[in-house]
Amino acid sequence: MRKTTLLLLALVLVPVASSTAGEPDKVLFVGNSFTYYNNSLHNHYEDLVESANGLLHARIMTISSGHLPEHVAGLPSLAASDDWDVVVLQGYSKGPISDDTARAFRKAAKQLVRVIRRNDAKPVFFMTWAYIDEPEMTALLDDAYTSIGKKLGAQVVPVGLAFERAIQLRPDLKLRIADRKHPTLAGTYLAACTFYAALHQQNPEGLSYTAGLEPDDAAFLQRVAWDTVENYSSRK
Repeated sequence: MRKTTLLLLALVLVPVASSTAGEPDKVLFVGNSFTYYNNSLHNHYEDLVESANGLLHARIMTISSGHLPEHVAGLPSLAASDDWDVVVLQGYSKGPISDDTARAFRKAAKQLVRVIRRNDAKPVFFMTWAYIDEPEMTALLDDAYTSIGKKLGAQVVPVGLAFERAIQLRPDLKLRIADRKHPTLAGTYLAACTFYAALHQQNPEGLSYTAGLEPDDAAFLQRVAWDTVENYSSRK
C-alpha cells in the first residue's frame, strides 16, 4: 500500500508541459536585422505563445545585413547546442531573387537544411517582405521561397504575403520605417503573429499580447496573420 501511495504522489508531482503535442518548445531564428529589429522577433513570438498559456524558449543568431551563406559556418555549432524543435532561416531580403545572389542562396539553403535535420530539428524558411518602393518583390519572393520550400521539403512562413495583405487592407498602418525596408513595431508584431499561426497551427486572434500596439491594430494584424497562413496552406 505504501509503495502504491508513493507512486501516485510521484505522478502528481511530475510537471505537465503546457504546450500542445506537435507545437515547438524550442525555436532558433537565424537571420539578420529583419529578425532582430524592435527588440527581436523571437521575443514577441515568445510573448504571444505565453499569452496563449504556452511555454517557449527561443533564441536568435543574426548578422547585420547578413546573407544566408554567411551562416553556413556558424549554424552547425549552435544547432547542436540545444534540442531545437525548429530552426528558422531568414536571408538577405533580395537573396533568393537577385541574379547575383540567388544561386548562392539556394546552395546555402540546401546546406543549412541538411545541418538542421542532422540535429533532429525542423527547417523553416522565413519569407520576407517587399521594400516600399519595390512592391513587385512580393510575388518574386513568394515564388522563390515556395519553390525552395517544395524542393527541400521545408515549411515556409509567408510573412511577406501577410505584409502585402495588411497593406492592401490598411495602408494607413505603417509596417516599414523610413528606410523603406526594415519593420516598424507593427511589422515585427505581424511577423510574430504569422509565425505563431504557422508553427502552432492556431489562430492568434484574441491573444492578449499586443506589443504595446493599439488593441484594434493588434487585432487586425492577428487576423491578417491567420488569414494569410490559411490561404497560403490551401494553395498546396
